[in-house]
Amino acid sequence: MKKMNNLLVIIAAAGAGKRFGSNVPKQYSKLDGRSVIERSVKPFIDSVNVSKIIIAISKDDLEIKNQNFYNSKKIELVIGGNTRQKSIFNALAHAKDNYDYVITHDAARPNIIEDDILNLLHDIEETGASCSYLFTPVYDSIKETHTKDKNKYHLVQTPQISKFKDLKLSLKKCIDENIECPDESFAIEYLNLKTSKIKGRRSNIKITEPDDLDMLNKFLTRSGIGFDLHKYKNGSGIILGGCNIDCNYKIIAHSDGDVLLHSIADSILGASGIGDIGKYFSDQDEKNKNLDSTKIIRFCLDKLNELNLEIYNVDTVIICEEPKINPHRDNILKSLSLILEIPIDKIGLKATTSEKIGIIGKNKAIAVQSYVNLREKQ
Repeated sequence: MKKMNNLLVIIAAAGAGKRFGSNVPKQYSKLDGRSVIERSVKPFIDSVNVSKIIIAISKDDLEIKNQNFYNSKKIELVIGGNTRQKSIFNALAHAKDNYDYVITHDAARPNIIEDDILNLLHDIEETGASCSYLFTPVYDSIKETHTKDKNKYHLVQTPQISKFKDLKLSLKKCIDENIECPDESFAIEYLNLKTSKIKGRRSNIKITEPDDLDMLNKFLTRSGIGFDLHKYKNGSGIILGGCNIDCNYKIIAHSDGDVLLHSIADSILGASGIGDIGKYFSDQDEKNKNLDSTKIIRFCLDKLNELNLEIYNVDTVIICEEPKINPHRDNILKSLSLILEIPIDKIGLKATTSEKIGIIGKNKAIAVQSYVNLREKQ
């Protein structure tokens, strides 16, 4: 696929979203701290292939000025029509005709990714079609009067990519003949031009009802698992979650041996997709000798800040025979809250034994498993 930097994108955002059942149009509803339309627009703003984004809005729109992309140099606004095809056509008429391709997308479909854009570009160039669109198979049964063969059907998604001039001609014909277009591929087909389809993602959901927001929230967290185990030797205490715990053991480690913080750190790094503790704090490096593990967490939090992420919640389980964790649980939670910079009610802390089995069961080691959910900063 040749590299492009002259691609037009049109976002349909003039609808009132009556089925959504809210006084606020669905594109301006909040989804994990940002509006739906902000999420729908962002991949196109970030794409090096896109040079211009035209958003078709209602003439009564009072919210568009409050969106984080409003002052972007890529963004232009036009007043849409009372139907989707009129809104898209108004945007095409507003644009100059020096675009080969135009991507059309719904403001209420906020879960697209860069690969969707690239896959569409590749497909329309390879097939020579006038329009290429994303689809997903039909997985549920379909009935009219009787059950239909679902394998003969598929669900159409946006974004879609079309040849600029072909789409403009197709929409004009539909408008002139008062034909309702549910999407741009329909208009292209109405003019008897070629279409092509590529499989999309089921997570590319269009928000129609409030429940759709709840479903999408599940896709917007990033999860990571961490595990750490250290051997014991005789001593006078261990450190767990930044707390000193009096006991007859000492953790054998290159650093301070805070197995709880190590496990949490690995879960954070894993959810961030940037590696593990060993990558940044090698136990072969003398400068990490007796390292305070809170510095490892501080490093992880700095990385999250760079990625515009934050911890949503943490769940941990400490596995040991001794010391008994419950007497220290409240102090550990308070310490973790301060170190991780999240409320205590976002931290799960449990303890169990290994039922006298293995190295842990013989009081020769302690282990911790952690699970973290990250989300974009609010």
